[in-house]
Amino acid sequence: MLEFAHIRSAIGNRIRKFGLTLEVSPPSLSRAKQLIFLCGANQAENVPSARRTAVKKFIGEISPTNTVIYAEGIFNEIAKFGHQSNVLDVEHQISEVADKIIIILESESAFCELGAFAHKALRQKLIIINNSEFKASKSFINTGPIAAALEAKAPVLWYRMSTDGRVRRDGIGATFTDLRKALEPTPTVPTKIPFSKLSELGLNKVSLYFIHDIVLFTGPIRLEEIITVLKIIFPSTSNKALDSLKSILGVLREGQLVKTKKVGEKWVFQATSTETFLKYRTDTSGMRAAFREHHLKSEPERYHLE
Repeated sequence: MLEFAHIRSAIGNRIRKFGLTLEVSPPSLSRAKQLIFLCGANQAENVPSARRTAVKKFIGEISPTNTVIYAEGIFNEIAKFGHQSNVLDVEHQISEVADKIIIILESESAFCELGAFAHKALRQKLIIINNSEFKASKSFINTGPIAAALEAKAPVLWYRMSTDGRVRRDGIGATFTDLRKALEPTPTVPTKIPFSKLSELGLNKVSLYFIHDIVLFTGPIRLEEIITVLKIIFPSTSNKALDSLKSILGVLREGQLVKTKKVGEKWVFQATSTETFLKYRTDTSGMRAAFREHHLKSEPERYHLE
């Protein structure tokens, strides 16, 4: 058992009190925050196309509450730690995590992704960007997945694509006014998250945001320490409920919401910002301070190169 998990540990008691507060006064989820998956081509290995780079930059400028993640990174993380090995198998998990899925139809792989994401469970989250040269075409792409997306009122944005648009930015900016409108979140009242939902720790948006906040409160923190914290907060949590944790952390890292660094022989996780994703009805500053003091005493190297 880790030192801070001991029943008489001051830091352990703070975690337990935090867990009790989550049950009595549930946190809320702000619908203004959006996770946006961006699909399209690469111009080289691990180098997104010029179009995707331009779209990601534009979305980041619209609002700081938008987080854009290149979709293939998510697929890799889920496949790495989960039981699925392809996009078709993870589509239901993607639907739980993503608010919007943007597909730029600029490559063969992007057309395949459109076919996968045109599924009924996902098509209402789609935003499709395509070459206006083919707008009037009677192709299967237009009469099949694009027609299905339009039936679900998913935006389809058209502009004239350049042949070298993967490596040099073309006129994709012509879609940005409509893209901004398509990304506007629907105003809703912040939703309280019941304790039972938090304790599921599945690969979904709630768990993604909650684990981010746990890393923020406790980091720089090792994987086994995160598991210990979660078991203190949720005493009845089974090991099976923690199966998604590595995938969740992978998605957070891919989205640059957390970063990792090696301390000694193990990796630690640290949030990249000081803001929480969920709104809590308790002061968390004491828990943050307690963990910082604990880490500084036991392993100050965690704070090197911050």
